[in-house]
Amino acid sequence: MAAGTLLEAGLARVLFYPTLLYTVFRGKVPGRAHRDWYHRIDPTVLLGALPLRSMTRRLVQDENVRGVITMNEEYETRFLCNSSKVYNWSPEEAIRAISKIRSHIHIRSGQLEVLKEFHRDMTAGAANKETYHTSQT
Repeated sequence: MAAGTLLEAGLARVLFYPTLLYTVFRGKVPGRAHRDWYHRIDPTVLLGALPLRSMTRRLVQDENVRGVITMNEEYETRFLCNSSKVYNWSPEEAIRAISKIRSHIHIRSGQLEVLKEFHRDMTAGAANKETYHTSQT
């Protein structure tokens, strides 16, 4: 089973860039072969393909994009996207950092508890994932 999973992961990495190139091509050709890169779902949501760095200014200015949720693998976003830095902050540290930038944002105690629970779940999940990877090697 582990060999099959490794094969799938390797195949996905090998095929990623050719399929991305094909998607970019389809976005640029006119006519019936054209495929839009994204579609507006409602006034606040766009749904589409991987937002490339070259699209950032247009997405921010024309579409008012303020954040991106991606389900891509890290290797898919490493070179082509504006990726955020990972700081590994506690919820309290993150709130202090946000407050320095956006002083009008206030986190209520209930919201802080939700953030703490999410942080606990994420760090526990990361620890379990690391344990899994370590035991497999």
